[in-house]
Amino acid sequence: MDSESLKKLAIAGGILFAAYKYGNPMVKAAALAVAAGAVAKRVPYVKDVV
Repeated sequence: MDSESLKKLAIAGGILFAAYKYGNPMVKAAALAVAAGAVAKRVPYVKDVV
């Protein structure tokens, strides 16, 4: 993972953290779902299926 993709992932993580921390329960659920999708794209075993 190079620094450019790590920077993009950090920005997305910060936005999702803010949505989770300050949002209502529906926003929290959506932030967790998006974060789970982002992590699933990085895990080698899951990446092949997604």
